[in-house]
Amino acid sequence: MEHNHYFKDVSRYDVIDVYRVLTIFGVFSPPLQHAIKKLLCAGARGYKDEVQDLREAIDSILRAIEMIEEDAHHDKA
Repeated sequence: MEHNHYFKDVSRYDVIDVYRVLTIFGVFSPPLQHAIKKLLCAGARGYKDEVQDLREAIDSILRAIEMIEEDAHHDKA
């Protein structure tokens, strides 16, 4: 199957939530976890609208990039 990395066997679970998805896909960066949660549930939680959730996801992604760059800079030092 093409793009096998996009498919995970979840047959052992009756239901899965965003936290299970993050674990199954090996997303361990807190800012990326936050962004993915925001993207999966954008506007669905009732107290923030979709645009606000998307802006917060962008902020979290930008922070993840900053952290990667900080780590790369630190590793070179």
